[in-house]
Amino acid sequence: MATFDNTTVCDSNLFSQEDWLEVVYIGSAVLFIMALRGLSKTETAKWGNIYGMLGMAAAVAGAWASQFVCDEGTWLIAISLFPGLVIGALLAGHVTMIQMPQMVGLLNAFGGLASALEALGLFLDPNAEFGPNGFAQIDESERTAEVVIQTIAMFLSMIIGMLTFFGSIIACLKLNGNLASKARVPPFRTVITLLIMVLISIVKHYTARYGTGLGLMYMLFVAVLSSIWGVLFVIAIGGADMPVVICILNTGSGFAGVCAGFMLSNKLLVITGAFVGCSGAILSVIMCEAMNRSLWSTLVGGFGEGTSSGGAKVEGEMKEIALEELAETLNHSKEVVIVPGYGMAAAKAQHAVAQVTEILRGRGVRVRFGIHPVAGRLPGHMNVLLAEARVPYDIVLAMDEINDDFEKTDVTIVVGANDIVNPAAVEDPTCPIAGMPVLEVWKSKMTVVMKRGRGAGYSGVDNPLFVRENNRMFFGSAKPKMEELAGRLLELTADGKKVRLGQVEAHEPAQEPETNDSTTDVGPPPVRETFYELGVLKDRYPGEKRVALVPSICAKMYEKGYAIYIEKNAGAEAGFSDAAYEAVGCVVLPDSSGVCAKAKMVFVIRPPPVDVLHRLRGKYCVSWVGRLTDAGKKEIEIANGEGVNLIDVTAVPRITIAQKLDCLSSQAKIAGHRAVLEAAHEYQKFFAPEITAAGKYPPCRVMVLGAGVAGLAAIGTAVSLGAEVRAWDVRDVSDQVESMGGKWFSVDFKEEGGGSGGYAKESSDAFKAAQKATFHKHAKECDIIITTAAIPGRPSPRLIEGYMVDSMRPGSVIVDLGVEGGGNCELTRKGESYLYEQKVRIIGYTDMASRMADQASTMFAANMLNFLTHVHSKGPEEARDARSFESHLEANIKESPESDIIVRSIVCCKDGQSPPLKVLKMPPPPQPSPAVPKKAETPQSPGQGGVSQVNAVGGGVLASSQFLLLISAGILVIIAIWAPRTFIDLLMVFVLAGFVGYMLVWNVQPALHTPLMSVSNAISGQVVLGGIFMVSSEEVATQVFAVAAIAIAAINIGGGFMVTHRMLAMFKRDAS
Repeated sequence: MATFDNTTVCDSNLFSQEDWLEVVYIGSAVLFIMALRGLSKTETAKWGNIYGMLGMAAAVAGAWASQFVCDEGTWLIAISLFPGLVIGALLAGHVTMIQMPQMVGLLNAFGGLASALEALGLFLDPNAEFGPNGFAQIDESERTAEVVIQTIAMFLSMIIGMLTFFGSIIACLKLNGNLASKARVPPFRTVITLLIMVLISIVKHYTARYGTGLGLMYMLFVAVLSSIWGVLFVIAIGGADMPVVICILNTGSGFAGVCAGFMLSNKLLVITGAFVGCSGAILSVIMCEAMNRSLWSTLVGGFGEGTSSGGAKVEGEMKEIALEELAETLNHSKEVVIVPGYGMAAAKAQHAVAQVTEILRGRGVRVRFGIHPVAGRLPGHMNVLLAEARVPYDIVLAMDEINDDFEKTDVTIVVGANDIVNPAAVEDPTCPIAGMPVLEVWKSKMTVVMKRGRGAGYSGVDNPLFVRENNRMFFGSAKPKMEELAGRLLELTADGKKVRLGQVEAHEPAQEPETNDSTTDVGPPPVRETFYELGVLKDRYPGEKRVALVPSICAKMYEKGYAIYIEKNAGAEAGFSDAAYEAVGCVVLPDSSGVCAKAKMVFVIRPPPVDVLHRLRGKYCVSWVGRLTDAGKKEIEIANGEGVNLIDVTAVPRITIAQKLDCLSSQAKIAGHRAVLEAAHEYQKFFAPEITAAGKYPPCRVMVLGAGVAGLAAIGTAVSLGAEVRAWDVRDVSDQVESMGGKWFSVDFKEEGGGSGGYAKESSDAFKAAQKATFHKHAKECDIIITTAAIPGRPSPRLIEGYMVDSMRPGSVIVDLGVEGGGNCELTRKGESYLYEQKVRIIGYTDMASRMADQASTMFAANMLNFLTHVHSKGPEEARDARSFESHLEANIKESPESDIIVRSIVCCKDGQSPPLKVLKMPPPPQPSPAVPKKAETPQSPGQGGVSQVNAVGGGVLASSQFLLLISAGILVIIAIWAPRTFIDLLMVFVLAGFVGYMLVWNVQPALHTPLMSVSNAISGQVVLGGIFMVSSEEVATQVFAVAAIAIAAINIGGGFMVTHRMLAMFKRDAS
């Protein structure tokens, strides 16, 4: 019994001497340390994987070229190594991210099997008395101890390797659904395990005594017993503990490599095995802490069987939410958190979740993800799935990072998760998951739980979240439900098309896609009974191209019982022909007098002239009045004089239920988008950076002042064109700016009470001075400035002074959207575009929305449809159409507790009088929740009403640091007295490598735990060195086992590095 005879030292030259191989090992070890260090952060993880590949390549090449490989060994390595690498790479290339737990489990299995095969190969080698690391130089007195240590290392390599292999195979079958994930604890499991351990000890003794003949049979019997042990170990553990099991098996793979290192006296094997073992051990502890369970209780098994006798009974009714209501709620939210669980993985719903995320973020909603450490079947599994769906990794937060933010979250969506969001873990000390850290989603204003049925999670504990007042259930499989939700959200956009980041604002009216093709033969519409007459006038305001209603919206109004009369050519300048209106049931009349005579309510963008108003006495005119402006006040005075009932669409209150009627927002979005296009037309350079054969051109720098609806639209459009965008607003809306792809900058000044009043709040002189200094600095750096600051009824704030314009570069452009209130720029000319000092183009158009008359008209018309729907929906369900419109409109104009606030706000003239302007009292800001008292340092027992915290590595005297220190001291004394020098050297390497691995792995971000495990598996493939050193043996059996070990270890290497590369390539950062 021993390792290799010196006769295997062949092919000796300067570059194959052992000293050179040791230098290569040092380089490889350093590269592996850099690999683990690189994997600590997402930004450096790709380089970490590259460092790992370089370290592995150096070690394998050094061993292959060493003096210990000769004769047929050279080509045997080639025919086993390269096929293994290819097979591993192919497996990694075809595995889906949902199957990643199975892939990691399979790599764990291969790592263990390679170590076991090397143990068999070493056992069969007839010249295993001296090893490649110079055992011939060891004193005769030390050889007995050396042989004993190597014998123990060989058996441990066999036992741990086979246990890891078969345990990992069972875990893979459970994860893949071939075996039930339910915990199956065999009867007398503990007794059987102890019996196996005793049998292994006895058989080991006879194996060493009988050598390679009968001893081989005993050796194989040890392998069988170890395999049975592995099966018993894993089959008794339920699906809820699978993340821990995978980590423990990863530890087994690493420590099998450590044993192989001691067996072959190879320091690099000891180092890499220690790294892998520490990685798995630390992740096991992290997973156990995340479930508030001890590692011992997990190893014992039995948890996660789906039944539970503990915990308080949950009483209450689950309330469901309809798809339409959920879409509306999300559409009107500002803060949304999504909590994915294994249900998302099982349903393969990550891409549908990503689509919903993209739509919401494109509308300015701040969407983030909360990830529990044990969500899924692998540490970091949810992060990998979301990365595969191209969700930016910097909006995916760990549990500790997101828990404090739930209180200010509007909606939290739980996708296929149960136990990790169960309040009972915090509130019920009698339930089996008491003390388990969970995502505290119930603190959100609203939670929506998406799951297939009403059952409990893996723990079997009922979830009181499901019956809470602020929770709604959305039943069904995650993928189709999320796809339906995405489709419904798209229907709520302005144009009905798929949303891209930065292109859609948050609160837009719902409508169908519009077409202007009046030649399409759709046939005459069915004749319907009508109950209320509407009219559309051609706009007479200079330069106004929009029309108040478009054919597609008129068709919907007609279906609801409205008769619609259109003035001839009313929509012509917007691209809507008279034939298109007639095709949907409208009646086209030759002039405005006919429309005014027929209609009870007319729609027009700008208020009509007096001669037209005169024909509307006693009727309603819906128009863009602007009652707070001087021009609007004049229009109201004229309308009262003519006896016209005037409705001001700009007076819609800024409340949630009124957002579908909000013309200011829909038209401001158009204006913001158009402002960028106008600037691009005048700016005679590239927006995006360009590198061409003709030179390098920097990106256009855009500054947006005012980040309301128009400002955010401008940011999104400019970013999509490739510009570098920076933005400012008097309110802190940095999250919205950054979600659109812009960079937020602020004024370096602390204003008391800032942000509470927006532009309407008067700023101090000191703040104004600091503000202008900031704008001046940025103006000198930027090529385009777009200003959007406006205050209804008051002059627009002056943001850009003349000296700032003077400091801008030639060819720069300023677009002033605050021109209606006098302009945000001192030099703006209302309604004009001119070149200032032959240097800066200043645009002050007042018709930005009208320059996109098609979509602007469509969005305005959709707002009008929503106005009609809002009014007649107040009636009984069977009469929610034009039949109830007039009566409900009249009833809600009157001041009463039951009248509608929206109707009372927008009616500015009624029967020759102006109702008082309704000023909404905004609700007070939410009060901070009372401080939650800190938990006592000493865990309380359930009987004391507290929820106890479990130590992941166990408790009591046996787990105390003092006891462990005492045991360690005793072991070191025995080692000092008995162990040979080579063992002490290897032990020192192992301890130091374990400490380094511990320090490195603890710093890995939770999002990278899955890539960490796959890289660990690749590094565990370092056991390939053992096969390389054995392949030149004189014993054919040893060569066979060596070739098999090389091939299997190569699968680990190729598969581990390739799948890590695939995962890391998916991680992308937010565009901002």
